[in-house]
Amino acid sequence: MNNQRGTTLIELLIYIGIVGILLTTVSVFLLNLLSIRVKTVAMSQVVGNAHLIQDRLSDAMRHAETINVGASTFGSDPGVLSLNMVDVADDPEVFSLTADNGQFQVNKGVAGNVLLSSDGVEVTNLVFEQLTSASDVGVVQVRFTLKTVNPSLNDLFHYEESFQTTLRIPLDTQ
Repeated sequence: MNNQRGTTLIELLIYIGIVGILLTTVSVFLLNLLSIRVKTVAMSQVVGNAHLIQDRLSDAMRHAETINVGASTFGSDPGVLSLNMVDVADDPEVFSLTADNGQFQVNKGVAGNVLLSSDGVEVTNLVFEQLTSASDVGVVQVRFTLKTVNPSLNDLFHYEESFQTTLRIPLDTQ
């Protein structure tokens, strides 16, 4: 008797089906992993720029004498915040948006404009609110929205978040 054993057509189809299911599962997992990574990069770019802007505003308020109310634009978008600085080389320090592409900038004395946000994000809805009372030197609330620049309009690359902070000039600067 000849006792040769080979694979039957049914066994071959089962093996191909199992391999196909495994490959499909791995492909879907990798695509989901890639989309999560892209979304995380977009999110970290927005949040990182927001932290830089907020830190720079806080630092400026710590070194300011007063708010230059006449040169500031409060309550409207885009707002402008002008600070009278203790150090005359930095006076005035003006925070605003660029006119052409919505980047956050600071003009520090005679140094000229310095961009605080990267070209990968766009700043919108920049509003400064004057909250200074009679007992304060200067209190300002800042609201702005950052979103990723997304020329392809692909949802994977889109992320937008609004931020708000309140800043105060220390009373001991007078």
